Amino acid sequence: MPRFRDLPVDAVVDVRSKLEFWLGHLPGAVCVPVDQLPDGLADHAGITKASRILVYCASGARSASAAAALRRAGYARVTDGGGIGEARRDFVPA
Repeated sequence: MPRFRDLPVDAVVDVRSKLEFWLGHLPGAVCVPVDQLPDGLADHAGITKASRILVYCASGARSASAAAALRRAGYARVTDGGGIGEARRDFVPA
């Protein structure tokens, strides 16, 4: 199971654009651009409102918006990983 800052993670969600994702992302991440949240998570089987979700972007601005949107939608276990550089430092893949 992947971990972020020593906490287990069920799903890693890159909230950048599909192009940014294609250029590089964290291992095991799925791409759901911030403007497609929270509805875009429905396309990813296994991600539920009970899932421990890590979100990240390029600099931290979109991930903060994404985390807030997911929390408002009832996803209670969301962690804002900030920008990809910061997230990569604290992320341990499965």
